[in-house]
Amino acid sequence: MKIYLTRHSKTLWNQEKRLQGRLDSPLTQEGIENAQALKKYLHDSHLKFDYIYTSPILRAYHTASLLFDENKLIQDERLMEMNFSDFEGRKIADIHLTDHEIYDNLWNHPEAFTRIQNGESYDDVIARVNSFLNDLTKLPSQSQVLIVTHGMYFIIMLAVMLHLERKDFIRINQKVVEGCSLTCVEYDGQDYHVLSYNQHDYLPHVMNASFAK
Repeated sequence: MKIYLTRHSKTLWNQEKRLQGRLDSPLTQEGIENAQALKKYLHDSHLKFDYIYTSPILRAYHTASLLFDENKLIQDERLMEMNFSDFEGRKIADIHLTDHEIYDNLWNHPEAFTRIQNGESYDDVIARVNSFLNDLTKLPSQSQVLIVTHGMYFIIMLAVMLHLERKDFIRINQKVVEGCSLTCVEYDGQDYHVLSYNQHDYLPHVMNASFAK
């Protein structure tokens, strides 16, 4: 089985450097153009998918709907972004001023992070990832799957696939996973193997930046 992971395309709050989480903001024009470029790349590469899963959060669903007919999309709440609760919608710079330690732990010391008040912990998201992957691995072994999800969720899903210790999650989050990039993971019936990571040479607009930490 080959599993292709992509992150939703660029949004207004990405541009404004605001934390999104479960709250939402629309795709920018650059985000729409990147989704169109990914669609062309998939077509030109003759990449076809048996199953297309998307987070139901609008920025992810909109990205998926620009790639494929909506009747082919399977919405799954287990693919939703981590719930950042009271931090959502706030500018990253402002969070640093008022809650630096907890935000720094979120990105740079995941082993020390507990949760933002009323939000999710890493364990909460890992449970969702494991539940989703458990169902995914029951699909026919020759399936090709595309998953449209979010930045932090991408980090955690890939870390789970690679059996990383919590402290080593930072190996994945040091550079932003580009919206509409492709990461390909093969599942051989027992384990996961990353075949390509964050491919985005076909995109007209690239952020090429670290997460705003």
